[in-house]
Amino acid sequence: FLISVRLNGRSHVSHSLSTSFPARRSFATTISSTMATKPAFRHILDLSKDEKCAFLSSFDSVLSDCDGVVWHFTGPIPGVDKALQLLRADGKKLAFISNNGMRTMDEYRKKFRTLDVEVQQEDIVHPALTTVHYLKSIDMRDAVYCIGTEVFKDYLRQAGFVVLDGPKERFPDNNRAANQVRVYSEYFERHERDPIVGAVVVDIDVNLSLQQLMKAKCYLERSPDCVFIVGATDYVIPLDASMDVIGPGYFIDILERSTGRSALVLGKPGKTLAQVVREKFEITSPKRVLFIGDMLPQDMGFGTRCGFQKLLMLSGGTSKEALFEHDNADQLPNYYADSFADFIELYNERVPNEE
Repeated sequence: FLISVRLNGRSHVSHSLSTSFPARRSFATTISSTMATKPAFRHILDLSKDEKCAFLSSFDSVLSDCDGVVWHFTGPIPGVDKALQLLRADGKKLAFISNNGMRTMDEYRKKFRTLDVEVQQEDIVHPALTTVHYLKSIDMRDAVYCIGTEVFKDYLRQAGFVVLDGPKERFPDNNRAANQVRVYSEYFERHERDPIVGAVVVDIDVNLSLQQLMKAKCYLERSPDCVFIVGATDYVIPLDASMDVIGPGYFIDILERSTGRSALVLGKPGKTLAQVVREKFEITSPKRVLFIGDMLPQDMGFGTRCGFQKLLMLSGGTSKEALFEHDNADQLPNYYADSFADFIELYNERVPNEE
């Protein structure tokens, strides 16, 4: 990981890199990116008492992101446990959609248990399992080249797919007389014994290398039938309110630009994921669903695509300053809050109001 420290609530890495690689995930290019006027969004604690009651009554289900919303990579977010318990006690259905494929389902459930919230596997949308679901739906029988964590690759293997990865060895670079670029030439050649690669899958990989990107590029260019799938598209992954790391979005851009291929996004804010979520949770009234997240393009963009109500939490990857500066109306929330703990105050105010 390359770690950057945020100053004045904004990441210097994300800011400087964006000048070379503008955020252009497929959702941003398929839905109009700007509007003449931004829609009004309000902090949930700035609503009147009647509006707070109306807000709490306006949704039956909560779909929430995890990292930066329910917890940080570096530790818990105060008040989340009580807020989730209050929502569930109020009859709200809880489910969670994460772009983080680095954890197993068991690890997710264990983290929820520390919040005294019991969550079943079917209540969590995991990018690796969404990828498995999609590959099975298209009857993929060829090998899958995967840039991702071992957790992600293990889910593919457990589903019966032949998974290729690497190379993991370093190229020797101490021979100054050799042409180092020539070592890639063999990547472009296909040998009889090589398995046919039917899909290239890219997700978060802390050991990502130029060799892996070159492998993926060659597989994608070798056959137009090779499916290009990506999970997380985040450019920045917040560790907590002060640190973030570079996400896979920039590397996906590199592959898209070098191959001329557009990736199928199975993480947020992908269209295919939206279809999976609607079917999985049998959503017939999208406006009765509150989607909660901390990232504008991925989370709020996904909420717009699905037709959900949207609540942005300032506990993760978006500062209040960045929220108010953002000019893509499709990626803006209906409401915002400092953290899940604000629901505790909402419910505290609601009780005496209803007696």
